[in-house]
Amino acid sequence: MNQKLHYVKVTPENISLALQIQGIVWPKNPVDHDYRLKANGADEANTSWLVYRHEGSSDPSELVGLTGLYTYDPDEVGYDNGESIWMDWFSVLPRYRGHGFGEQILRRTICYASQLDRFKYFRLDTSDFDGRISTKLYDKVMHLREDYTAETYPEGYRGLIYSYSLDGSPIKRWNNRLLNLGLYGSLEADIV
Repeated sequence: MNQKLHYVKVTPENISLALQIQGIVWPKNPVDHDYRLKANGADEANTSWLVYRHEGSSDPSELVGLTGLYTYDPDEVGYDNGESIWMDWFSVLPRYRGHGFGEQILRRTICYASQLDRFKYFRLDTSDFDGRISTKLYDKVMHLREDYTAETYPEGYRGLIYSYSLDGSPIKRWNNRLLNLGLYGSLEADIV
């Protein structure tokens, strides 16, 4: 089902809403300083959006979720010569799950990344545990799934990297290169 969604850039004026969503979906994940800097920045490849559902009017009325993008700098371990753009803080609030919003938001985020015309690959990292529904969504939409074992996850969980070709070229596998997720990767596995 395709719903009419409205995307509002996260800025210093509305970052508190983004942080509320993060607190609901990832209560144990701290927000890093870089995320707050993105709200002040003008880099279209490092940005986030609040996602609203329209209810018959031109104004957004219901906050559904959050999505975003980020890149690694040349001095960071996840840098791959600027070929990849990564999904950041993708979430759908619990009461809106199972209604197609996640797929619609994911596909729109990929489309936006493609329109930047700067990157070959759209990638995301996640942890899989106990039939997590987002993993099923990523399996459906993304082009390539790889195990990520360069960092340790709690017992019963496993790291995954998903990739999508933005320009139609064959995907260069991530091949378990270190991302330095550290605290974030392990805490994500403890989502309530």
